[in-house]
Amino acid sequence: MQEGDVMTIDEAKELVVKAGIRLVESGLIARTWGNVSCRISENSFVITPSGRDYRSLTPDEIVAVNISDLSYSGSVKPSTEKGLHSEVYKLHPEMNFVIHTHQDNASVISASGLDSINIQDGHSYLGSEVLCASYALPGTKALRRNIAHALSRSKGKAIIMKYHGALCFGKDYDEAFLVASELENACHQLIVNQYLKLSGKDHFDAAEMNKFSLSLHNKVEEKNNEIFKPYYNSKRSKNGFVLYKDNGIEVEVQTNKIDSSQSEEAKIYHAIYDRYKNIHYIINKHTPEITAVSHSDLILRPLLDDFAQIAGASAKNVENAPGIITAALKKSSVVFVKNRGALCLGKSKDDAIAVGMVTQKACKAYIGASLFGNVKPINPLECALMRFVYLKKYSKQADKSLYI
Repeated sequence: MQEGDVMTIDEAKELVVKAGIRLVESGLIARTWGNVSCRISENSFVITPSGRDYRSLTPDEIVAVNISDLSYSGSVKPSTEKGLHSEVYKLHPEMNFVIHTHQDNASVISASGLDSINIQDGHSYLGSEVLCASYALPGTKALRRNIAHALSRSKGKAIIMKYHGALCFGKDYDEAFLVASELENACHQLIVNQYLKLSGKDHFDAAEMNKFSLSLHNKVEEKNNEIFKPYYNSKRSKNGFVLYKDNGIEVEVQTNKIDSSQSEEAKIYHAIYDRYKNIHYIINKHTPEITAVSHSDLILRPLLDDFAQIAGASAKNVENAPGIITAALKKSSVVFVKNRGALCLGKSKDDAIAVGMVTQKACKAYIGASLFGNVKPINPLECALMRFVYLKKYSKQADKSLYI
């Protein structure tokens, strides 16, 4: 929306739907972890709803919200983070589009404990620095106050939200996305520069950085450089479970035929499905960051609140044995298996994928944040509260194909 233009509410809703899809496709968010809004007048804006999948979102589900008191009408609830958007529109009457993202590199910086980051030339939308707003639980008035305080001091068009993500805004749709892109690039460069400074290297290599960063605070196990083949993905079936092998080959494993002759992998999956009756999918995630963590002695605790919600208060790093693995999953949806990556569990395929996505981002956040000092996870009580709310509220929405 250019200065002087008038956008109808229907046009604004269409644009917000378009932005939601773009956020998912660009990787700036996953599922609905984030939100989008567009100003429609000096008094109101439209915003994505709470608990809707962006991939199937319609304009009728976009909600109009009053800027001053956050009131709205209708049965569809707006995003729980509507207050963050209202603070932008209050303080910046020239801004007309806001996106709250969970983009990777900004999330790394959000977990680093920094209060601000200096911005190099070439990022005109960000100003000379980007502030990192103090942490508070998602959807709370405390978080809204923290964002308002940071916005009042910021000269740019982005705020990093500690242990959470980023808030980017612009005069229109295009500018807001440019801000998000600039922020991601600036955060990536900051991480690379910090690695080169600490390591003394003269070039950047992601694999070398993973190993170096983890070695700062954890024991990294070489295992004689032995390479283990990752486990396959799996789905519960009527009589047991299916293993999805290479080239799309499916292998049915029947529960009543599990014996000593079965593969190590089959025994582990059988143990998980047998103990956790609500689990129907298991995904083996083995990105470079996750694999690096599985080669360490790290117990991964939440540095990002979406990990606390979706995965749990901790992810253990355990030996490759059925009993040990199933025990480690008692209060978590993910477990690292020594040198093999992570097993990510879900009631549905989408749930398991979501666990894998937040685990990947959590590993990247730990690796990156470790370069800036000792890593401080989110308060365990707050993690437990977020996990409880997710399991009791949002998991029920997921059963109805609705997501947080």
